Amino acid sequence: MKKLIVSIAVVMMSIVTVSAQQDQHHHYRKHGHDMLAKKLNFSDQQKEQLKGINSDYCNKITELKKNEDITVKEYKSRLAALHKEHREQVQALLTTEQKNQLAALKMKRIEMAKAHSKERMDKIKNKLGLNDEQVTKMKSLRSELFTQMKAIHENNSLTTEQKHEQIKALAIQQKEQLKTVLTPEQLQQLDTMKKQHHRRDVGK
Repeated sequence: MKKLIVSIAVVMMSIVTVSAQQDQHHHYRKHGHDMLAKKLNFSDQQKEQLKGINSDYCNKITELKKNEDITVKEYKSRLAALHKEHREQVQALLTTEQKNQLAALKMKRIEMAKAHSKERMDKIKNKLGLNDEQVTKMKSLRSELFTQMKAIHENNSLTTEQKHEQIKALAIQQKEQLKTVLTPEQLQQLDTMKKQHHRRDVGK
């Protein structure tokens, strides 16, 4: 439950700073691949190949951004194609064992999220004084949100910008749905909790 609240808050804040995020996109992508190489024990050869793949990818993105003679639609289409090509090249670097390791890591994250979910729900239920019906509805909303966000994240035909737009629409939709589940007083408490959570994050 708390994860749902935090997710919506983070999504809404991220939309406001989407331009800055896009500028840092390649930095985060590189950092993510560096972490991946470490966790999967890349060989020196794989590290060099990954470095070359990332360099080529960044150069192509830079050249695409310089092209002012194409439409927005064509730009997004080419960008999506570059993302797909890059992702496939990175996947091709992995051995069968590394692919299995990666799948295991993903499963571990899912299991950890499930383990924390019940604890978060119990805490939020007590703080907002939710009844059983509200808890059931909130769980349903959370499950639906995660399913939709996962589908957007895994949709390789979408550009990063399109994914941001769709996630923004989801956040707005979920916020409206919360109004049908919570009382005005609970919504106020929820807003206060989100602000407190944000202040704690900023202070870290």
